[in-house]
Amino acid sequence: MEKEQFLYKKVYLDLKNKILTGELTEGACLPQTGELASEYGVSTITITNALNALRTEGYLNRIKGKGSFIQLPARDVETFEDSFDGSGEQCEIRAGDKMLGLVLEHVSSCFGLDMMYAMDAIAAEAGYKLCVRFSYGEREKETEEIEFLKELGVSGIIVMPCHGLYYNTEILKLVIEEFPMVLIDKNMEGIPVPSVRTDNHLAMKELVDHLVRKGNKKIGFITFSENGTSSLKDRRKGFLEAIRAAGMEHMKECCLEGSEKIKIYSDDFDSGIKEMIDQYFNENEDLDAVICAEYGIARWLGNRKGITVCCIDEDYLSPGGPKFTHIRQNEKKIAFEAIDILLKQVEKDLSCSQMDCLVPGIFCEC
Repeated sequence: MEKEQFLYKKVYLDLKNKILTGELTEGACLPQTGELASEYGVSTITITNALNALRTEGYLNRIKGKGSFIQLPARDVETFEDSFDGSGEQCEIRAGDKMLGLVLEHVSSCFGLDMMYAMDAIAAEAGYKLCVRFSYGEREKETEEIEFLKELGVSGIIVMPCHGLYYNTEILKLVIEEFPMVLIDKNMEGIPVPSVRTDNHLAMKELVDHLVRKGNKKIGFITFSENGTSSLKDRRKGFLEAIRAAGMEHMKECCLEGSEKIKIYSDDFDSGIKEMIDQYFNENEDLDAVICAEYGIARWLGNRKGITVCCIDEDYLSPGGPKFTHIRQNEKKIAFEAIDILLKQVEKDLSCSQMDCLVPGIFCEC
C-alpha cells in the first residue's frame, strides 16, 4: 500500500512539474491511461490515482470520450507567468530559520531535478531550509543571486558556476572571506574551494570501453566549446585518454562553437547546431559510433543509420524512456556529498576546505 502511494505521488509530481514548466502545454491531451502506465512502469490504478489528484487541483479537464486535457488553474497561470520576471524562486522564510543557499544554472529531467530535491531533503534533515536561485547561465545573474543569499543570511552556499573563461569575482570574494561554499558540477583549478562533481574521466572510459566491446572501430566525439568549462574539458581529456588506452584511431572531433548559451527550456533548438553536426558526419563518413559530451547534443543528433550514439546524461522521463547508452550522473550522491561538505564548513571543520570530490556516474545501457 505504501509503495503504491509512493508511486502515485511520483507520477503526480512528475506530471505536475511538466505542466508548470510548460513541457505539457495547456490544451494538450494526455496519452491514454494504459500508455502512461507503460511509460512510467506502474499499474493503471496508480495512473488513475495520479490523474484524479491533478483533476482535483484543476490541472486536468476530462472530456468523456475524448480524454484528459491540460489546463492551468487561474491562480497558477498568474504564478507561472510571474515566475519569469527574473526574480527566481520564492522562499518562504521565517525568523529563526537556519538557511543554506543553492545557485544553479538551470535544472532539467536530464540533470538537476533529482539533485535539487535530494539537497532540499538532506538540508531539512539537518535542520536547514534550502533557498534555491537560478543564474540561467548568466554571470551577472549569478553574482546577483549570491549577493541576495548572503543578504538573506544563509549559513553557506552551493554554486553550480556559469560557463566562462574567467572565474566569477563574487565566488572569489567568498573564498577570500572564507565563507562556507561548495561548487558542484565544475571545479576552479588553482582556487582553494571544495567541489563535488562527476568523475568525467571514468565516465568517458566506460563509454569508450563499451563501444570497443561492441566492435566499433571509428569513434567520434562531439562537444560544445569548452570556454573554460572544467566538466567539458575533463570529458574531452577522458575521451582522448580512453581512445589511446584502447589502441583506437583518434578520429576528428566536432566542437560546436557559438552554442555556449544555456538552453533553459526543453524545446529550445538551435538550427545552427544541427547544420554543424550534419557537416561533421558528411566529412567523416567512416564513423561507426560517436560519444556526445552532453545529452543535448545526442538529442539533436537523433537516430543515424549505422551510427551508435552514447552520451553523458539522458532524459529518463521522456516518453519511451532513454534512447542512448549513457552515463547518468549520480545526483543523490552529489547532493549528499555537497551538503555534507558545506555543513562541515559551517561547523568550522576545515578538513575539506580544498576537497575535490569525484562521484562515479551510473552506466546505463540502452
